[in-house]
Amino acid sequence: MIPDTATATARWQRVQANLAAADLDAMVVVKPQNTFYLSGYTPMIYSHPVLVFLPVEGDPVFILHALRAHSSRNSSRITDIRPYGRWAEEVGPDHWWEVLAQVAAEFGASRIGVEGEFLPVNFRDRIAATLPNAGLFDSGQAVMEARYVKDAAELDSLRVACRIADVGMAAAIDAVSQRHSEVETASIAMRAMQREWSEHHPDRFAMDFGNLEGGVFHALWAYSLVGDRVPMNSAPPTERTPVDGEIQWTVIWTSIDGMHAENERSVAVGPLDDEKRRAFDAVLEIRDEVLPMLRPGVSCAEAYEVARQGYVKRGYGDYLPGRIGHGLGLGPHEQPSLGPHDELVFEPGMVFTIEPNLRIPSFGGLQHSDSLVITETGHELLTTTRRDLIQV
Repeated sequence: MIPDTATATARWQRVQANLAAADLDAMVVVKPQNTFYLSGYTPMIYSHPVLVFLPVEGDPVFILHALRAHSSRNSSRITDIRPYGRWAEEVGPDHWWEVLAQVAAEFGASRIGVEGEFLPVNFRDRIAATLPNAGLFDSGQAVMEARYVKDAAELDSLRVACRIADVGMAAAIDAVSQRHSEVETASIAMRAMQREWSEHHPDRFAMDFGNLEGGVFHALWAYSLVGDRVPMNSAPPTERTPVDGEIQWTVIWTSIDGMHAENERSVAVGPLDDEKRRAFDAVLEIRDEVLPMLRPGVSCAEAYEVARQGYVKRGYGDYLPGRIGHGLGLGPHEQPSLGPHDELVFEPGMVFTIEPNLRIPSFGGLQHSDSLVITETGHELLTTTRRDLIQV
């Protein structure tokens, strides 16, 4: 669901409060996820830079190529659209930095934030040359922290993404039961998700964020790995087919209206030997020990510590994962992490995965992952695939 004007305005105000706290006059936003967060508009293909100029007070300005002027006017919640370049009858200054100079002068901005963790060097240099009398400061966290707590529009899109992910995982588990290969399992899952999207949610955008070299018009992803290939984590699927006694791990990522969901399951193919069964039981038990910690007032590090103790108690202290979950939203992996060094405290509306896992060289590894949202009293699991030891 694309945000309405009131929702978009609330997003601007959250970021503006962070800018004010950092004593900044404005921020130049370039990262696609962040320009979408503030505007509700994505061109899909970012072959021409897209910028949002967000002053510490007042409404933002959208700077984009004339090619995108028509479509942005139809859907953007930012109404002050300043095109650059030429496309048909739409004509503006030749370059985005010329428009940026005009806008910065209008607002009298001299202390300007930029996304230090994202902004390419040539972009930063161009902004510095365009605004020689302005100081540039890293303010990427001003947007990221505003994105931590999801609003109603984001949660609505996330729930649809989770429903589609559940459909994909059901198809994947069935494919594993028929001993399909990694690539066949992934393909079957993606086809099932495409049908679910087209038949039941055709009004939603199954989109992700592109870059200067291409766009992502379809974002219902799946891949699957068998046995000793599991520790490769994000390798492309192959023709490898499981045999009895192995574990096949399938990953589902979906993105609806830019909001990402994750559903991962490990499936036991036939009976498991004692080593694999003990590891599988351990992961499920550790997850159940951590889940009560996912509630307001608890920190990411405190939740991780419960998992760490569970690994050590069961003899897996040498196989500790670096994190047992991560933030979800406009990115499939975004801040914060459920790791040992993140002291962020859970608040209602924050969205995470919960994914204790094991990677064991002798047989590969296993991992379940669910998407969830922190509520006023605890959490709500948004993916609903069965969470026990799945054996086919």
